[in-house]
Amino acid sequence: MFGIGKFIIFCALVLTSFISCKRTTPTTTQSDTPSSGNIRIVADESCAPLLRIEASTFNKIYTNANLNISYLPEIDVTKAFFSDENTRLMIIARRLNEQEKGYFGKIGLPSHEIKIAIDAIAFIINPQNADSNLQYQQVVDILNGKITSWKQINKNSSLEDVVLVFDNQKSSTVRYLSENLLHGGQLTSEAFAVDSNIAVINYVKQHASAIGVIGSSWISDTTDSVTNNNLKEIKTVAVSSLDSPNHYYLPVKRYFYSMQYPFLRELYIVSQEKHSGLGTGFATYVASDEGQRIVQRSGLMPIDNAVRIIELKESF
Repeated sequence: MFGIGKFIIFCALVLTSFISCKRTTPTTTQSDTPSSGNIRIVADESCAPLLRIEASTFNKIYTNANLNISYLPEIDVTKAFFSDENTRLMIIARRLNEQEKGYFGKIGLPSHEIKIAIDAIAFIINPQNADSNLQYQQVVDILNGKITSWKQINKNSSLEDVVLVFDNQKSSTVRYLSENLLHGGQLTSEAFAVDSNIAVINYVKQHASAIGVIGSSWISDTTDSVTNNNLKEIKTVAVSSLDSPNHYYLPVKRYFYSMQYPFLRELYIVSQEKHSGLGTGFATYVASDEGQRIVQRSGLMPIDNAVRIIELKESF
């Protein structure tokens, strides 16, 4: 533990010296350090299970650190972060856009993004639904409303209307589906939101015709008893890729590492910390070997593995 602490403090000082070279605003006196104090963080609710483990483990090592993390839909995350410089970090499932990068120029900081993991958008169904394999285009047609009945997928299905349910209108899952599968289009008007990823899971448990959209972090950690209990009451959909329409891939570690699951995405920590503080310490910890082992144990893809694979494959 002492070795990890020295590593975090060292990295934090290096990062701070880099920021200081760019900063034009004066530094104010701060009471926190890379391993102690109190800070506010906002994070995407779809990756909350992973981040709760990272934060809990960090707090066990650094008992004087208080990470006040709010888990919100993506739009609310960015709104909270960019409207309050006292919110030190945000964790989101995308890169910063140009407008957001411009904000950092205004406050005299570089736009600092730390890639921390690769997870995925997962589709879940009720165990009564026999159609747990879907082609990529079938998923698109469910999202855009061209497929409205399970009988359009399987004429022998005992189910009728497809009920598409997601977490929140402002979530990263909705943005991902719109940008990457619908090319900027809107989800079918028949889809509806239930407020959170766990609410999506609970809805699918209770409705045979439902198909839910969640962040894979909610079902990836098979060492977690809550996750295992949920997986007994839902099924995860295997989806074909555009390149291999007759091969189906689940959102599990095996197909993350091979880059064959078609709906992968990257998770980032973004910092607006102006000194070597607790935000820098936590971000450094998550990106360290220890933090990346937590990513791996959670069933997601750590960045050290991702870098080696992405060098051989330019895009997802």
